[in-house]
Amino acid sequence: MKKLSLLILGVAFAVGQFAVQAGANEEFSSQMKKFLETEAGQELIGSTAEEYFKAKQQKMRQQAQKQAGQDLEEQLKNPVKVNLGDSPSKGPDNAPITIVEFSDFECPFCARGKESIDAVKEQFGDKVRVVFKNMPLAFHKNAEPAAAAALAAGEQGKFWEMRELLFENQRSLNEELFVSKAKELGLNVDKFKKDMKSDSVKKQIEADKAEAERLGVRGTPNFFVNGVAVRGALPPAHFEGIINRILEDGQS
Repeated sequence: MKKLSLLILGVAFAVGQFAVQAGANEEFSSQMKKFLETEAGQELIGSTAEEYFKAKQQKMRQQAQKQAGQDLEEQLKNPVKVNLGDSPSKGPDNAPITIVEFSDFECPFCARGKESIDAVKEQFGDKVRVVFKNMPLAFHKNAEPAAAAALAAGEQGKFWEMRELLFENQRSLNEELFVSKAKELGLNVDKFKKDMKSDSVKKQIEADKAEAERLGVRGTPNFFVNGVAVRGALPPAHFEGIINRILEDGQS
């Protein structure tokens, strides 16, 4: 609203200046000023302002799209090397596309990001391998225990199933839930509890966090598609565009 008011004043001033420069008399200037104060004048300036802001927003969108395109080209030429380590993966090791997912089980945006990745995996099948890395954020008190629960389930071959259940119940994450879901998955619960607190699981989480720090990952979710960074819970179409481009170029 403030911008619009300033624009109206600016238009009025510009018209007045034009009138003076054109040698218009005082009567013209006075009539123009009165017109600009009428409802018709205000509507004219308002529509002009609306078109101005629409054009400006369109230009900003075009600039952003151009910059995004340039950034993608640069990343395709210089992809980031992500250390996969012993992180859980789904899909063939030799798949032409590897998506590395840095995620937090308590983060609602990560749940949306998971849905995008699941959709992409379903669409591309064995052309895509998904690698999951835990990045529990410090202000999510249940995120790290949930990460431990997922990895402990992974010790019995049920990481991805536990991942699904944890995201479905991310508002109720606690040890009671973890044990309940372990039973639901048919796990050896005593082993599950032991593995949750094991050094190997702790080391895996710390290794994931260290890799995130090395790569400059600050928030979740964060993805790397063959080394091309995707920040945030973007829709499947965004990932599809990058994947199709990589496949067309024959990169792997």
